[in-house]
Order: sequence, then structure tokens, then C-alpha cells
Amino acid sequence: MHFQEYMVRRKTKPKVQGVVFRGTESARPTKLVAESIAKAKGIIVCPSNPIVSIGAILAVRGIKSALRKAPGKVVGISPIIGGKTVKGPADKLMKAVGVEATALGVAECYRDFLDTLIIDRLDRKLALNIKATGIKPIVTNTLMKTMADKVRLAKVAVSEFRR
Repeated sequence: MHFQEYMVRRKTKPKVQGVVFRGTESARPTKLVAESIAKAKGIIVCPSNPIVSIGAILAVRGIKSALRKAPGKVVGISPIIGGKTVKGPADKLMKAVGVEATALGVAECYRDFLDTLIIDRLDRKLALNIKATGIKPIVTNTLMKTMADKVRLAKVAVSEFRR
């Protein structure tokens, strides 16, 4: 079933058996996307669904490789806080594809290219396990309720590019 049918029409009720991205075998990043990644001083993987939102981008041939070769650091922000999603079905979809619905599971999804993963204070106990994957964990408040929260979290992410 198409994701929009699952998400909107069926309100994430059906049990997901797996996730397939159609067209990825022929999809390629544009020249501008490839050049932007190759010249980036830093890349932030925002706190979005690692399976269908970020996963769809990563499924495009050449994107993961470009991220691995990027000259700047690649910093991610976990969308999972305390084993739950703030919004949407990321936890259900992660479980459906055999990934633990935790910040550690997010690290596993991105371990091929991520340098740093920002996780919430509620997940501080996962920091050592994340570090064991080769990804540097940063523990802070990641829940963005106000503009000040968003600015503070962005500053934490961007500060990694200066290290």
C-alpha cells in the first residue's frame, strides 16, 4: 500500500510487514545534489522518520556513498525520544523493518555515514551503545516546543562542524 494511504486514509492502523521504495533502481541524485554533498562543510540529518522520510533519500543510489565521502561532518538528530516518536509512525516502521525503535536504532540506520548523533536526555543510557557503533553521541533536550528550543538544538548541531 502507498505510504499516504497507510498514513492518512488508514491512520497507521495496518501492521506493516516491510517497506519498499519503488524506482530506486533508476533514481540518481542530480548533479547539484551530488556537488552540494561533496562540498558541504557540514550536513544535518534532521529528526525525521529514518525509514520513510530519510530512508527514501538514502535509497537513491549514490547518496550514502556521497555522505560517507562528504568532507564535513554529518550530524543526525534522533526523532525517537524515550522509545517513542514525537510525531508519526517511525516507531512502527522501524520495528517492521527489524530496527529497534530507539535512538540506538536510529544510529544503526545511519551508521554507514553518520559522525555524530544528537539524542534526547531521556535516552542518555543509550549513549555508550551509540558510541560503540562509531558514532559520537551528544545528549541534550531534543524536543522542540518553542522557537527557542529549535534555535538551541540547531546551535548544538552546527557546533559540531567547528570541532
